[in-house]
Amino acid sequence: MIKSEDIYRCIAQHCADGFVLSDRDGTITSCNPAFARLVGRKENEIVGQPLSTVIDLEPASDSAAKEKEIARKVATAFGANGGDKKAEDDNSQLRSAMILTRAGVDLVMPTSHAAVRDEKEDLVGHLTVVYIVQANTVQQAQTEFVSTVSHELRTPLTSIKGFADTILRAGHLLDASQQRRYVGIIKDQADRLTRLVEDLLAVSRLESKRMQLTIRALDLNEAVQRVVRNLADKAGDHRIVVNIPSGLPPVWADADRLEQILTNLIDNAIKYSPAKTVVSVVARDLPAVDGSQEMVEFSVTDQGVGIPQEHLAEIFTKFSRLDNPLVRQTEGTGLGLYITRSLVLALGGHIKVTSTPGNTTFTVQLPAASLEEQAARGRD
Repeated sequence: MIKSEDIYRCIAQHCADGFVLSDRDGTITSCNPAFARLVGRKENEIVGQPLSTVIDLEPASDSAAKEKEIARKVATAFGANGGDKKAEDDNSQLRSAMILTRAGVDLVMPTSHAAVRDEKEDLVGHLTVVYIVQANTVQQAQTEFVSTVSHELRTPLTSIKGFADTILRAGHLLDASQQRRYVGIIKDQADRLTRLVEDLLAVSRLESKRMQLTIRALDLNEAVQRVVRNLADKAGDHRIVVNIPSGLPPVWADADRLEQILTNLIDNAIKYSPAKTVVSVVARDLPAVDGSQEMVEFSVTDQGVGIPQEHLAEIFTKFSRLDNPLVRQTEGTGLGLYITRSLVLALGGHIKVTSTPGNTTFTVQLPAASLEEQAARGRD
C-alpha cells in the first residue's frame, strides 16, 4: 500500500514549482529540487539557512511593486485565499516575493507562505511555495502581447513614413490628385494608429481596474438609436433594423461604456457582413427568478459568413481575428471583442455568441435598474 508520505515526497521532488519548508524560527528545514535550481544552489546549501536569505516576502523595490500585479492575477486565477483560524494563516495569500539567487539576479515571482500546524493546531513552521510555472506563463503572455502590439503599430507607421517620404522627396513631381491621395492614405493610417492606441489604453485601464464607471439608469433604445446614427455613414448599403419593445426597463450601466459595447458589436456586424444585408438589434426584459436580478438582454445579429464553432471560444481574446477573406480585407485591431467582453463583465453582465453560416448573434445581458436604484440615483 502506498503511503501518503511517499505521495507527498514524490510531488515535492518532481513538481515544477518551488517548495520550501521552514520552522517556527524561520530556518529552512527542507526544499525541493525545483527551488534549488531556481536559486542556483544545492539543497544542502539551502537547508539550515534563514528563509530571508533566499526569499524576501516583502520586497520594497520599484521593480517589485510593478510586478505585484502578476501575483494578483495569478491569485485571482487560482482562487487563492488565506487561512480561517490563526492570524499567521492569513499570510497564505499569494503575493509578490523577491527570490534571491546565487547569480545576483533578483526574481519577483508569485509566492504563497502558509502556516503548517500539527494535529493540535499548534504552529510548527511554514510552507513557502514559489509558483515558477505560473510566473513563466504570465511572462510569456506579456512577451507575446508586446510582440503583437509592436507588429500592429509597425504596419500603419510604415505606411505613414513611406508616403510622407515620397511627398518630401518627389512632391514636386506629383500632381494635385496624387498628393491628395497620398495625404489621404497618411490620414487613414494615422486614424488607424489612433484607434489602436485608444484600444490599448482601454485594455490597460480594464486590466489594472482603473476604468472609472458612473452607473445610472439608462434608456437602452436611446443608446441604440444614438449609436445607429453615429454609424450611419459606415453602414452604407447595410440596413440596420432595431426592435426594442416599449416599456423595457432601463439598464443599470455607465452611459459611455454601454455606448462603447453597442458601437463595437454593431460596427463589427457591419464590417464583417456583405453589403445589402441586414443587421438587427433586438432587446427584451428578463424578469428576476428565484431571487436572481432582473436583467435587460439585447442581441446584435448579422448575415455574415459566420464563425466556425472551433473558433467561438477564442474570439473574445486579445488580437483574435478569424482567417477568412472578409476579415483579412477589413482593418481591425483584434481588441474590440476583448474590450467589449471586459466592459460587459465590469458592468455586472454576461455576453455570449452563437453562429452559423449566414447568421452570427452576440447576446448581452446587463442588470436592469430597480425602482429603488432609480429613486436613489435618478434617471437622467
